[in-house]
Amino acid sequence: MKRPVSFLVVHGDGSRVRRVYLPRWIVSGTLGLVAAVAAATIGLAGRYALLLRESSRTAALRQRADDERVLDSFQTRIAAVRTELRTWKALHTKMWKAFGLAASSERTRTGAGGGTLDAGAPNPEAESRPSGELDLLATSVADEGPRLRELERVIGRMGKVMNALPLSWPVRGQIDSEYGLRRSPWGRGREHHDGIDIGSLSGTPVRCPAAGTVVAASSHGGYGRNVVLDHGNGVESRYAHLKKIDVKLGQRVERGQVIGLVGSTGRSTGPHLHYEVLVEGKPVDPRSFLARAND
Repeated sequence: MKRPVSFLVVHGDGSRVRRVYLPRWIVSGTLGLVAAVAAATIGLAGRYALLLRESSRTAALRQRADDERVLDSFQTRIAAVRTELRTWKALHTKMWKAFGLAASSERTRTGAGGGTLDAGAPNPEAESRPSGELDLLATSVADEGPRLRELERVIGRMGKVMNALPLSWPVRGQIDSEYGLRRSPWGRGREHHDGIDIGSLSGTPVRCPAAGTVVAASSHGGYGRNVVLDHGNGVESRYAHLKKIDVKLGQRVERGQVIGLVGSTGRSTGPHLHYEVLVEGKPVDPRSFLARAND
């Protein structure tokens, strides 16, 4: 049998000393338990440190995933804007062609050099750099800006011309006689009719279809009481067989303004408005100016 392990227990004042004997297996077990507890503590500390590192890595990965989602959303929006720019460019080209013109960049180009990247087309290298994508879009918008402003000026000028044209109906009613050759209402044979006859009740207001200046206001001849308006750009309009004239020579009239009343004066078989459109002094078919619907 192994000898027990002895311990000396000394009181604090040193007056008494006592020897204690403990079996060796108790001492060994106690030391082993202390060692196990220490090892477990060290192990837990290590695991805690590992968990801290993993937690930090998880947070970084989560942030990276969030950044990637934001980047994906950014790229999606960039692609949408890029598509919108291409659509606008195509629309601008069509509008220039409709006016019979070329875009300013095409009309002023006199030479060419090295190739450049179209900002409206995808660029794989720039797609990986959001700042690069923004630079490309900014360049594209800057290039398109002057073309759009020039197109706006052209449209503005065309708009003024269109507003000056007699494009609306002066009165409502049935067309009793069209422009061109017709059977004469005064007897046998055919004659050329320089306008259209719009049937309407006597006294119906005749409204100016476009702004203009009164260049004729007569009460004589086959037209009877009639008014001629100059709309500019070589375009004039005539309103004949009026019962009453409500404007004066040289007067400026606006679209929708009443210039007279329907009547049957002059060479006429009944109340109606004889309406003519003249371009450079020559009569043309008024229907080429009027809307399809008689409204």
